[in-house]
Amino acid sequence: MEKSKRKEREFQARRAEILEEAEKIFASKGFHNATVAEIAGASGFAIGTLYQFFESKEKLYLTLMNEKLERMYGEMRKAVERKKEFFEKLEALIRSNFHFVERNRDFCRLLIRGGEVSTPDGSISRVRQEIISNYLMQIDFVEEIIQEGVSKGLLRRMDTRFMACALFGMLNSLKFIWIITPKKETLNQRVSDVMGIFLRGVREDAGP
Repeated sequence: MEKSKRKEREFQARRAEILEEAEKIFASKGFHNATVAEIAGASGFAIGTLYQFFESKEKLYLTLMNEKLERMYGEMRKAVERKKEFFEKLEALIRSNFHFVERNRDFCRLLIRGGEVSTPDGSISRVRQEIISNYLMQIDFVEEIIQEGVSKGLLRRMDTRFMACALFGMLNSLKFIWIITPKKETLNQRVSDVMGIFLRGVREDAGP
């Protein structure tokens, strides 16, 4: 039993190493220009060994995108669920989102591309569908939080879907600029600014 557990741990560690190196290479070279040989070499494995973990480059790319998307949105949901008050939930949502981007710059470069690459069987096009599907689910989740704020009288009574899209649009714009033009400041330094603009707007007489 212990031997079996050790083998499983070793398998998962090697798999994670391959995914980590693949993420860097896909982000820097794109799907088509990256090669299995290059990814295997960066991971410290022979090509044949890599195929024991992933049957093709397409499968490796799909797995990478799907698992990272699940992790990103999972972390965001957990951060929000740990809070009780509405404003704390809103801040946790923003901070968690920014924190993931700061720790996963290479993956977010891939995400910006939107899974645009395609193969004859259309397998990679499924990545784009996954991105769209996950994005819409997160808009739903953010809308639920905003609806809570409206029901408690903390936010104006207006289209909550529009409000959720506006918040996500602000977050995505800041993340995009931060990724393509790296600066010394962190995204998390902008959390209070995002909260302020979303909740009060930018008018001078908007109040505290």
